[in-house]
Amino acid sequence: MKPFYLNGRTGMTVALDGPALRVLAPGRAATLYPLQRISRVITSGPAAWSTEALLACAERGITVTFLARDGAIQAYLFGEASRREGLFCRLRDLLDRPDWQARYSDWYRAMESRARRALGKRLGLAGEVPPRGRLEAALAEWKQRHVSPAVGRFIDRRLNGLLSALAAELLAEAGLTAERARGLGERLRLTEDLSRLLTWDLQLPVIELLDRQLSPPGAPLRLDDAELVRLFEGQSQRLRRLGRTVLNRLHGWLVEL
Repeated sequence: MKPFYLNGRTGMTVALDGPALRVLAPGRAATLYPLQRISRVITSGPAAWSTEALLACAERGITVTFLARDGAIQAYLFGEASRREGLFCRLRDLLDRPDWQARYSDWYRAMESRARRALGKRLGLAGEVPPRGRLEAALAEWKQRHVSPAVGRFIDRRLNGLLSALAAELLAEAGLTAERARGLGERLRLTEDLSRLLTWDLQLPVIELLDRQLSPPGAPLRLDDAELVRLFEGQSQRLRRLGRTVLNRLHGWLVEL
């Protein structure tokens, strides 16, 4: 981001045009300045600002300083600077980019690769990161040897619900409340994405639980909702730390972007 210096002139207007400021001066074509690239605005001379443009700067934490021709300060407009550095505003800036989907997909794939590598190490797999499809197939095959398909689906559904609740809590803790999440529209499904990333870390505890339940061999499987909740709660602090780490990495990546 860079400061935006505006040398005003008679008849110049500054309006909001989607995610950008549109500056129009007599005898010149309109110029767009994306808000996501602006750190602050310094404007001098006559220029008519629309209310919408000023509010957009304030909402994004962009300070606007109004100077007289002689350089004297006439007024300031302060936004919520802390929010500009927050996850919500960074995500909103991301969605203003035409290439946001490709960029975000690249980031998510990198995070998922990290998660698969970590699971591979915990499972004692050496070498390259296990491909997602092969790892999912291996885990599914392992479960089928221990439990019926119906029990396997029950385990996956129940743990997915518990993980989704934790992901929603972590996002709210990071400032992404339900209202703000709705403001991002249907394009980003962060609760689902965070849940899927955390799911990889929960696979080994599930395997260990089923091993305990089936020892000695041939013993009846006693697995109910309460057992899965106890499993999840036993891992909740670790999952919470991992979730916060993922969100911190997301924020850091957005800042660099």
